[in-house]
Amino acid sequence: MRADDLPASGPRRPPRRLPRILAPSAGRRLDRTSDLIGAFAVLLGMVLSTSATIHQWREHQMTPRDTAIIGVLLPALALTTGWILTAVIRRRSARLALAVHTGLCLVGVVVAALFWQVTPGQLAPSLAHSAILAAAAAWTCLSWPFAVLDILATVVIGGTVLAGTDELGSLSWVNSAYYGAIGIVTTMAWMTVVTSVRMALRADQESRRTEQELIESEEALAESSRWDALIHDKVLNALGTASRAVGPSVAEPVRQLACDALAALAGTGSRSHLEQFDRQIRQMARAIGLDAEVQIEGSPLGRVAESFRRAAGEALTNVARHSGVRQVSVVGRFDTGQGELTVRDRGCGFDPEQVPDIRHGLRGSVRETMADCGGLAEILSSPGQGTTVTMRWHAPTGEQVLVGQLPTFRAMVGFFILCLLISLSMGVPCSPFVIDWRIEDLGLAILVLSVGAAMCWPRLNRWTCALLAVATMAAQTVMLANLRLTPEPEWQEWFIGFSLGVFAPLAWRTRSRVWWLVAVASLPVVTVGAGLLGGHDIGWLMASRASSFSFPVVMSMGAAWAARSMDAALEMVRDRRRGTSEAIRRRAHADAVRLETERRLTAIGGDPLVMLERLSAGMPIDAAVRRECAILEASTRDLLVAPHVVSATMHRSFRKARERGATVMMTGVDPVDADRAEMAALFRRVCVRLAGEAGEGARLTCRWAPRSSPGQATVALSGATPGAAVGVSKILGDGESAGQVSAEVIADGDDLLVILTAPRTPGEDAPVPDDCQQGAEQTETAAGAH
Repeated sequence: MRADDLPASGPRRPPRRLPRILAPSAGRRLDRTSDLIGAFAVLLGMVLSTSATIHQWREHQMTPRDTAIIGVLLPALALTTGWILTAVIRRRSARLALAVHTGLCLVGVVVAALFWQVTPGQLAPSLAHSAILAAAAAWTCLSWPFAVLDILATVVIGGTVLAGTDELGSLSWVNSAYYGAIGIVTTMAWMTVVTSVRMALRADQESRRTEQELIESEEALAESSRWDALIHDKVLNALGTASRAVGPSVAEPVRQLACDALAALAGTGSRSHLEQFDRQIRQMARAIGLDAEVQIEGSPLGRVAESFRRAAGEALTNVARHSGVRQVSVVGRFDTGQGELTVRDRGCGFDPEQVPDIRHGLRGSVRETMADCGGLAEILSSPGQGTTVTMRWHAPTGEQVLVGQLPTFRAMVGFFILCLLISLSMGVPCSPFVIDWRIEDLGLAILVLSVGAAMCWPRLNRWTCALLAVATMAAQTVMLANLRLTPEPEWQEWFIGFSLGVFAPLAWRTRSRVWWLVAVASLPVVTVGAGLLGGHDIGWLMASRASSFSFPVVMSMGAAWAARSMDAALEMVRDRRRGTSEAIRRRAHADAVRLETERRLTAIGGDPLVMLERLSAGMPIDAAVRRECAILEASTRDLLVAPHVVSATMHRSFRKARERGATVMMTGVDPVDADRAEMAALFRRVCVRLAGEAGEGARLTCRWAPRSSPGQATVALSGATPGAAVGVSKILGDGESAGQVSAEVIADGDDLLVILTAPRTPGEDAPVPDDCQQGAEQTETAAGAH
């Protein structure tokens, strides 16, 4: 699909009221296609109506009143047809001209119902062809509700006119219903194409927005990488040099390094992203006087976060204004692919159906806000039972989009089958024209089987399609030769139009334009064959029966075009959704790394920053200062070598252990994903517990490596107290009982080892070998040595 297949978003707009009647733009290319199809239908109707008028005039089937009606309407239709053709040739929009022509045809149907005088032998008014084809192509210029109304009006009023003819009589309503069903089939097919193209447009816009957000996040990620280098090269260098300064000659270099580190930190700017989503929700609730109980896991990112914030703010405002209570609970869970947030109160509640349409509130603002990011909102409330607002979002996936899931496609198939059933019900009872019913029954069986195979055969190959086409045309040839032919085609020749049940499905399923050419070729093949078998004049037979082949030709051509257009649009939807999903995943990773870097900078903004300021001011470096710098260097390095798993509590516990003279090692660059959240929580609690047990001379080693072989996290303490193993076992009890994490505690004298292993999910990649972790940095500081 090309860019011009998508609806234009330029400044050109039709007048305010026209879009309610005229069909909305479906894109420059589709608009051009609909104009061409509409022009073809109008021109064909004009040719057939003119031919019928000449025939009825020659056969003296028109009264003076009929002649006067035709004398007014036929030139008017000729003028609108010229207007349409001129617009198409000049490559301008023909929608308004088509709408005027369609309206004029409907006026003609009404005039015929009121004033037309039926004469013996007359099948229908001569302008019936223009009216039928204009109604069938009404979707090219009218929005689909008005197109369907035009079709129904033409069917009902036209059926009234045909009921007065001697040729159709009681069958007139079924005859009108057939053409009405054809019109609705084409309308629903067009709406299916337009729907798929609009899906492609929305997917493209969503993909572009997500890619822009990804660019911004990756730019921030690049900035965070620069901050990591700043921490390593400036901050750690200054603190490490100070911790090893043993003479006065080092004081000036230390001061200069501290000044450089402070200048670099000053260039990192503000770090407003550190404000967590749950904190923002609490602040919003507090600002409007609510007491909110907030429990949120994870945090949404980017435009999704903004949508959740706005929607949650509207829900909280509704609680403050209308619930009559001040307590509200907000529960949420977010990860990279989905998110859910629930705002619940126990207030007075309300009946959502009784809220006036002019009030937006929950129904409008919340749902529209979530729809902006591709999410949805559900509102449950009843008087006296409180209100629950649930907001959900799922990242788009690259799963296959099936055209059969579209309601318009299902409606199209249903009305298509209805057309075939009407054709059978109208044609089969026409027994007076059949010469030999055995031949008629054989042809009927072949056609019905061919239609069923064309629509339902599991796998169509070239030979199967060729066999169905040959069988269809052979049955039509024999059945046409088996009829007592009349000067004009009537319903006894139902089998000619019935071939649309073969050629249109073949064109749709094979996505090949060749089938409308086969439908065109069926005209000479069938008529020549029938003429030879039945002894009819071939030229007369071909000319008089040409209109019966129009629907199979047009429907097969439209089916091939519609199928290819929808395939292109839906493939674009799939590609854009895959791209959007990948962009969301990468953006989430970039944002997570950036937030973690900002957290490290914030941690440095405490005691390390104070120490750097003191060193830059020329503070004398004695043993106590060297010890403090060593501790600060080790604590800061923890944030670099284990950025995802080190919590603020761990950071403080490790520092206290080092202040007591313990040696603490921390490694682990693996991220904490959703499958390892429980394992990470236990790991942190064990690290904090054993850090509290680590005294002078003790050695604590914490290793977070769930993605490496054998996929474990370990905590080892040398010099543990007797109560350390008991405390750790108590911490691990909840994790083991829940079956989420397997834990093993090994005690050997004053050495204690804790091994945590999380169960692997089905289909998870095997852990990488340990040697992949060799590049991970480690930190080891013996505070007492300084």
